Amino acid sequence: YFSTNKHFVDSMKGQDFENFCAHLLLSYGFANITVTKGSGDQGVDIIAYYNGLKHAIQCKRYNNKLGNTPIQEVVAGKNYYNCQVAIVITNNYFTESAKSLAKANSVELWDRDMLNRLIYISDNQWKNLLNELNN
Repeated sequence: YFSTNKHFVDSMKGQDFENFCAHLLLSYGFANITVTKGSGDQGVDIIAYYNGLKHAIQCKRYNNKLGNTPIQEVVAGKNYYNCQVAIVITNNYFTESAKSLAKANSVELWDRDMLNRLIYISDNQWKNLLNELNN
């Protein structure tokens, strides 16, 4: 299932991608989702709760693989916002160096493949809801 193009994720502006990710997180089961202001966000685009844990989430819509910088930013933001979990979500993939840094700092990396799974889950939930409403 590859619906990224269907949702025009690759052509979204940064703020649109952040809002899109917030909606996906909601359909995935996250709660109390807040999209931070654009500048001065301390490396965190979304703050959300899942399974009782506060998550710091950095969203990056890039044309190339992501390097270390988003990992470094979300680690700093996680501490700034007193979160227990840090995640970087992208429409692309991560360099080996970024993967290594993320592992050392316990940062979850959600690449293009995970993003597509989230889109699939979200799409199916909407379809199921519409079917229930129509019945």
